[in-house]
Amino acid sequence: MIRIPGGAFTMGATAEMLAQECAAFRDGCQSDWFAASEPVHSVLLRSYYIDSHEVTNEAFREFLNQHGEDCLGHPCVDVDESQLWLDTNGYAIGEELSQHPATGMSWYGAAAYCAWRGARLPTEAEWEKAAAWDDEIGELRQYPWGDVFDGRYLNSCDASCEEPQANAAFDDGYPGAAPVASFASGRSAYGLFDMAGNVWEWVADWYDPGYYLVSAAANPTGPESGEDKVVRGGSWFDTGNFAATSIRFPSAPTNADETIGFRCAADLRR
Repeated sequence: MIRIPGGAFTMGATAEMLAQECAAFRDGCQSDWFAASEPVHSVLLRSYYIDSHEVTNEAFREFLNQHGEDCLGHPCVDVDESQLWLDTNGYAIGEELSQHPATGMSWYGAAAYCAWRGARLPTEAEWEKAAAWDDEIGELRQYPWGDVFDGRYLNSCDASCEEPQANAAFDDGYPGAAPVASFASGRSAYGLFDMAGNVWEWVADWYDPGYYLVSAAANPTGPESGEDKVVRGGSWFDTGNFAATSIRFPSAPTNADETIGFRCAADLRR
């Protein structure tokens, strides 16, 4: 884990800016797709720890084999959306995929894994600060590495991606997810890998598109309830603009998908 220092940072982006960035990648972009990232606002966070990379297949396999298949009253994983399989000894993973990001877990599976580790899912604000904030200049980066998209710095849907939205201008060499920490040049200012692309990441918060209008100024934890949770960061399936650090999208907590993974966070020990 990496320690993120406490302090204030700027969170969010204008829908107009995100829509303009989107238009460089695809047709039909609409500002209302990104309205949930408004308004830009200041947030004060206490210091915390967060994983330097996404949870791997090997780590999640170990959890499932020790913990079982029930996660907070829900299935932990949909094997069909993961790279795991079940054999007579429990869940298994091929050696060549052991360091790929775990996918196919529900939000409940991700939350249960983090608790099993003595950690928790990061809040949305914690995730964005770790992904985007640059303490040296006191500014928010549009992407973890800076304000200009560079397809060499992340795993997104490019020439290696077998989808119609593929961006042929770049080739990351991976048709699907890549091993964690494969893109050193794409690290955030705090040194975190894959905060853009590879797989979307579950965070702790319930989703409310208007939450930024009412969120707490210090250590916000999201709405008290909701229908969907928040995912962040984009994936190998998406065009690069969806990896912008301020973009937030909803996903049902029971949704288990091959494009969604996670990382854990933890409070400082007192």
